[in-house]
Amino acid sequence: MTDHEIQLLTIGVAIGMYLMLLVQITFGILDDRRDRKAARAAQAQLDAARERARA
Repeated sequence: MTDHEIQLLTIGVAIGMYLMLLVQITFGILDDRRDRKAARAAQAQLDAARERARA
């Protein structure tokens, strides 16, 4: 392999790693939003059940 091919390979690997990191961060943020939404829904159900139990 020539120096030029090695440089292109290295640049390609680096760009690929950055893209994969971006994907992981993006989907991690979306997953956190879904988790918070599910937690809010579960808390609302718990609060409603407590209110029904008091009545």
